[in-house]
Amino acid sequence: MHDTASRIRRATQRRWGQNFLVNRGAADRILAAFAPGPDDRVLEIGPGSGALTRGLAGSVQRVVAVEIDPTLAEALGRQLAPQVETGILSILAADVLEIDLQALLQQLAGEHPGAVRVLANLPYNIATAVILRLLECRLHVQDMVVTVQREVADRIVSPPGRKTYGALSVLCQTRARVETILRLGPGSFRPVPKVESAVIRLTILPSPPGEDFASLSLLLRAAFRHRRKTLLNNLADLPVAPSGGAAELLRRAGIDPRTRAEEIPPQGFVDLLGFCGPIRSR
Repeated sequence: MHDTASRIRRATQRRWGQNFLVNRGAADRILAAFAPGPDDRVLEIGPGSGALTRGLAGSVQRVVAVEIDPTLAEALGRQLAPQVETGILSILAADVLEIDLQALLQQLAGEHPGAVRVLANLPYNIATAVILRLLECRLHVQDMVVTVQREVADRIVSPPGRKTYGALSVLCQTRARVETILRLGPGSFRPVPKVESAVIRLTILPSPPGEDFASLSLLLRAAFRHRRKTLLNNLADLPVAPSGGAAELLRRAGIDPRTRAEEIPPQGFVDLLGFCGPIRSR
């Protein structure tokens, strides 16, 4: 019976690419960095076997835990039945990329816009997509503490001028203050991954008026398309407002057309977008 249960558990882990945190010391350090408070409303993504959920459920006002594996979600509900029964903890068996995340965050925030805190151990194959979705919904979010593959973490926190700096760096850093909290070796997880992980914090920044997330994403996709080419070459085919095309756009923004995208700080792209006008995919 035990062997059968173990095989089922391993199969579900492979199916969804999950690596569960089993290092108790690391879990304690993540919770300490997250610093849950009695008034907090928390969205936990990927609770798995509850390494972090147990600490949250006894420390905050409310937790909604989204777990893709229905077997794990059911087991966690049984383990933390008292918290579920009192309404402190709700467990949603669902794919976070398929639910209406905006509605869920709004419901959890209630009468406190921007109050939701996010704690997540993200499967490596969906980490970037989940973080970007959360940033799109950031009006309801206060901060995020997420565990991701170290490579992804390095890209998110990277300053300009490094190989790790790219569109993801800009999208995150224009919307949040980012920092690395902790690095974790493969042995902190089961099954053991082939890569290192890192825990990062994203503290949401105030949204500028008239912000256009979709247009900025398209601008960055074009700007970083060929890293060895100049901005002038990469933006040549981008439909932008100035009649003179990319050259006129860069002139107005005060950017040398020979500059490469990795040399431009995040705010530089925001300023550049201001001269583009809305950008729509073709």
